[in-house]
Amino acid sequence: MSTLTGKQKLFIDCSGGSDQMIALWYALQSPAAEIVGIGCSSPETEWGRSIIPACMKLAKPGVEIPVAMGDGASLFSTPKVEDQGAARLLVEKAQEWKGELTVITLGSLTNLAKAAAIDPRLPEKVKQVVVQGGAIRVPGNVTAVAEKNMYEDPNAAAFVWAAGFPLLLVPLDATERLRLTEEEGQAILAAAIQKGMLPASEEAGELALRSSTRLDAWGAMVAAIHPEFIHKQQMKLSIECHSTLSRGAVLADLRKKPSVGIDTEVAAAVEVESLREWLRGLCRAEGGSW
Repeated sequence: MSTLTGKQKLFIDCSGGSDQMIALWYALQSPAAEIVGIGCSSPETEWGRSIIPACMKLAKPGVEIPVAMGDGASLFSTPKVEDQGAARLLVEKAQEWKGELTVITLGSLTNLAKAAAIDPRLPEKVKQVVVQGGAIRVPGNVTAVAEKNMYEDPNAAAFVWAAGFPLLLVPLDATERLRLTEEEGQAILAAAIQKGMLPASEEAGELALRSSTRLDAWGAMVAAIHPEFIHKQQMKLSIECHSTLSRGAVLADLRKKPSVGIDTEVAAAVEVESLREWLRGLCRAEGGSW
């Protein structure tokens, strides 16, 4: 067990993309947080094999943080491999840091759902689960109503909601204004390639720049580490799993007296203007930012 005290203990479950790279880098550098484990949704991604280790090596040289891969299969599909490494690592860390662990999901909720299936008492053991995903009053980014992380495995999301986790949802509504300018994106991309955190191929570079335009993952990380920067409200939410047209939609009962759905804390806005200097540091690649 770590000897560091007074820091939030984080388990980060991610899926890839340069927006998540920025979020991971922010958490690694934060004096208020200690990452005790990292899960990745697919064992086949370059993200899990090289980018996560590169981030850790640069940000925390000499510090060992366990990283485990998921099997890449959705909750109710046939697993691609027998080992559910990411889910089992989460169960282990929740037991080790019982009552202290904050879980942050930046991809689908598959690994978290599988962890809850392994240990049905997992919701009692974690301090909070911060979920980046969903769209309530704004359009989705995969369909008109669905956001990518919910759309990829809506059954896992519904399972997590039903399991009784202490949830904080950070939907697209809250992170709509968190965007990089084109100049910021290009500067961060160049610095990441220079430090070996991203491949230097033109195709990978263009993909990274496009995916880093929005900072949804960073917004969720800020919400987890610095809750003073978010405005929250209570909602009753359900996850749509059955309809083809609305697969993965987060349904909120917005009536004056809501009665349908599960009580959930929802981030209505993330105020990070005071933290943008940190982003500017990434662009300059100065002052230890990289």
